[in-house]
Amino acid sequence: MFQLFLLLLEVVYLFLAFKTGSTLYLIVAVGLGAWWLYELNKDVKKRSEALLNETIQKVEQHPHTRYIIASDYLSALMLDENSNTFRILEREEIDEDFDKKEYDFEELYEIAIIEDGNNVALTSKGGVHGWSLIDGGAKVDVHVNELEESPEKKEKAKEVKKLMLKIVVDDLADPILEYIFLDNEQEIPKELDEYKDIFKECTKWYQKISIIIKRNEHERKIQEVQII
Repeated sequence: MFQLFLLLLEVVYLFLAFKTGSTLYLIVAVGLGAWWLYELNKDVKKRSEALLNETIQKVEQHPHTRYIIASDYLSALMLDENSNTFRILEREEIDEDFDKKEYDFEELYEIAIIEDGNNVALTSKGGVHGWSLIDGGAKVDVHVNELEESPEKKEKAKEVKKLMLKIVVDDLADPILEYIFLDNEQEIPKELDEYKDIFKECTKWYQKISIIIKRNEHERKIQEVQII
């Protein structure tokens, strides 16, 4: 209500400034406009903090040792190292409760970083007989592709609209999960600090889940050797 009052006052003083040509009225109008923007930003920040706190409370109801919440508050990734459980929480609207999908660590098969549909990095158990589901059936010759792009790829993609993790899990109904880190209508430069921070966080989670995949693959191979 107070913001509306400031906005109306600004309109009145702008009208008077243009009507009379008074510099004083214009200065007052500019000051009222700056005050209105300050109050508006303060209110937006307050609502955002309240929404984040509410989302954190809902997310932390689930057992975890670490988690990340999406910037739109509609999804979260969780790891519970005490029970060896991976969990993804999703909801359609802000005011809804989260739906959860959870998997044992050994049910994680592949993970990839995807920039605008391009596979930047992949960790895999080898898929089915060495085939990657994320790569659309491509043969996996190595288990881990390093986080390095070829010179050709670097020249080709200097801006990004969408960044996500794709995760293959042992679930016939929904075998490929997606977690979005960035989804913009406009492309943003990779050199922008904002994107570098987002990519860094995405990489951290890629590495965490990669370690889980490789650790379970190593344990499985040990068990196979012991059986033989």
